[in-house]
Amino acid sequence: MTIRVATPHDLNEVYRLWCLLMDQHQAYHPVFGYHPEAEFKLKRMLRERLTEPYTRIFVADAGPDGLVGLLLATYQVGTSAMHFFRRGYIAETIVEMPYRRRGLGRALFGAAKAWLLAEGADHLELQVALQNPAALHFWQAQGFGITTHHLVRPLFHGPPDQREY
Repeated sequence: MTIRVATPHDLNEVYRLWCLLMDQHQAYHPVFGYHPEAEFKLKRMLRERLTEPYTRIFVADAGPDGLVGLLLATYQVGTSAMHFFRRGYIAETIVEMPYRRRGLGRALFGAAKAWLLAEGADHLELQVALQNPAALHFWQAQGFGITTHHLVRPLFHGPPDQREY
């Protein structure tokens, strides 16, 4: 198993894992819903993320089995008027079910943390769905603590399939 930075060549596998993550999270909240028929636009978004200078998508590469995990990390610099202003943000993170509990999540996080430290991050942040206690436990085991609650209020009340994508 190799942990590495994804390349544009990995786009289809990154898209597959991203969709798997969103499919799992849709049960937690509709904000995770997406239009499967918008594959082109979703892949374009992921392709852009793959080439952003302050974004890295780390993947767990199982060789012939393909990519089995991913973690998206970004580095953001805010105002130096704040004590902590060089933020490392951990976003989409998933390890496929058959590969869980083998240390891949820790390895993906370790690679992301090393990159973010090298970029100059002075703290790390992430969000975890409240309905995902396994993820909450995992991130707490990596040293994260709950500091705020992220609240969401959708403003559109009709069926999502009526909106333009």
